Amino acid sequence: MALFPRTPRATPLPDDVVSRMERFGRFEFDPVGTDIDASDVWGELQAPFLPLAQSDPQGFARVLADAVLPVGGFALFGAARTIWNLVGSDFSSPAYDAVRMAALEFFRANGVPNNRLSADDWRFWQAKRSEPWLVGRPRPTAEEAGITPLAPGETRRIAQITEAPDSNVLYVAPAHGRGFRAVIDAPTSDTDSARTRFDWMSADTLHDLYARIGEAFQTPVHWVADELRPFVPLPPSRL
Repeated sequence: MALFPRTPRATPLPDDVVSRMERFGRFEFDPVGTDIDASDVWGELQAPFLPLAQSDPQGFARVLADAVLPVGGFALFGAARTIWNLVGSDFSSPAYDAVRMAALEFFRANGVPNNRLSADDWRFWQAKRSEPWLVGRPRPTAEEAGITPLAPGETRRIAQITEAPDSNVLYVAPAHGRGFRAVIDAPTSDTDSARTRFDWMSADTLHDLYARIGEAFQTPVHWVADELRPFVPLPPSRL
């Protein structure tokens, strides 16, 4: 039985629609971390659905919801993003809203922090739900954290974002005036591998700076210094 009533114009989807939506969902969530060739995404995972999406948006959302809601997982996110891409960002329907919420619940159940969500998805969640996205551990007090004071002129390495050799690296250092600053060491650009450093954020105390960094990360990055780790509120995502 269909989860949402179909209209006569809603033609059948391909037999492998769920696997296509699952692949597209994984690509949209983490294009770098998948083995999906970006050049194949449009032709294989999006374009085949365009005629139905444009001729009958409501019917398309309904049949796609019928296909992915019983399955769950990344297929939900793939379907939600497909509707957003092919029908439009301002489209709304009960079927689309159900798929979109189910995708967000999938991420939430697997510990994905809200900084991995698009601004539109975060606004959608906040408009529909009142409970917090995830609840992390409280910020440690200065006494609990036991941060070693910076020596005069010291620049301390406290995080590496990925395992890649050219990964961004995070340091803390005294601010140019008073207080402390977080400094990112990164390649100059995608085409220039020379390293450069720039200030990211600052705070009056090292404790407050660590707290701001932890809140920005939400979950641990590839490497986190022991004294920063208690400020990262959530465990690693399971996805």
